[in-house]
Amino acid sequence: MSFFVDIKWPEHVTLPSPCIIVANHESFFDPYLVSLQPEKNICFAVRSWPFKIPFYGFYMRLAGYIDVENEEVGSIKKQAFNALNDGASLMFFPEGTRSSDGKLNRFHSGPFLIALESGMPIVPLCLSGTYKLLSKGNMLIRPSKVRGKIFDPIYPDKYKKMKNGHIELRRAVKKIIVTGIDELKEKESKFN
Repeated sequence: MSFFVDIKWPEHVTLPSPCIIVANHESFFDPYLVSLQPEKNICFAVRSWPFKIPFYGFYMRLAGYIDVENEEVGSIKKQAFNALNDGASLMFFPEGTRSSDGKLNRFHSGPFLIALESGMPIVPLCLSGTYKLLSKGNMLIRPSKVRGKIFDPIYPDKYKKMKNGHIELRRAVKKIIVTGIDELKEKESKFN
């Protein structure tokens, strides 16, 4: 069994630090791929179930990961702003859970509201191939070609002036991620 990982970091992109990284979520494997991008001081915003895993959950709490499922909105925002003020970037999977069919789900507004309120840029990251590698509900890792692409930061300034700026920012980021996934899948089909 083997898999191939091809994560491209454009040379012209300088990652602002801190920032808010937003990615699609196909697999349990996705958070591990985030470590391949250049930002190393990252605070993940995750659902509650990983905190229940012995040993793993202890270190998630120690690292300051944010439980976006059980915490109140005010507490989530406070933890997010504290992490950003400490120089950590935030990592969100705005779908809220792994895709059950490999397709992109609806995005939640949390990271986009935090971007508008904090003024921090959003860095879109798209992943492809991890659904085949380890899909939701599957315990077997399968051979797969995993690809990723990181995009230029999106600064929230122009969205602050809009009536529903967080929704427009969410739409803009989702459009970039959809386009990126399509490009990665097209690239994959050319090699098969």
